[in-house]
Amino acid sequence: MKEISLKEIMDTGCFDNVLKIKLLFIRRKKSGDIFYRENMSKLPYDQPFEFYFHATKGSITYQNAFPIPTCQYKRWMGKEITLQNLLPYYQMYYETDGTMDLDYSLSHYNGEKYIWFYKEGVNYES
Repeated sequence: MKEISLKEIMDTGCFDNVLKIKLLFIRRKKSGDIFYRENMSKLPYDQPFEFYFHATKGSITYQNAFPIPTCQYKRWMGKEITLQNLLPYYQMYYETDGTMDLDYSLSHYNGEKYIWFYKEGVNYES
């Protein structure tokens, strides 16, 4: 995805209050519909952040995270998860036949509907 700031979102005119945006984003991240690394409650108004949506890769600038539906992830419970297992989900999300960067970690964010895997070395917060 590309970077965006809360200011840019406010400039669209879709929201009348930055706190409403933050609350919406916190709820949607908890559901797993979206993913971002910053602590939304502390995010400065004009600080750009990477924003990912489960349904589309959007305009690709970064490929630092991708989702897996929770129901599909659950079938791996108790089994070893490898980058090879994750590759089809990465390829589907980014619409590519290429392989993912080996920097991807098996660390993940657990949303209710989607589990987000992301690159290691990037400081993602809940």
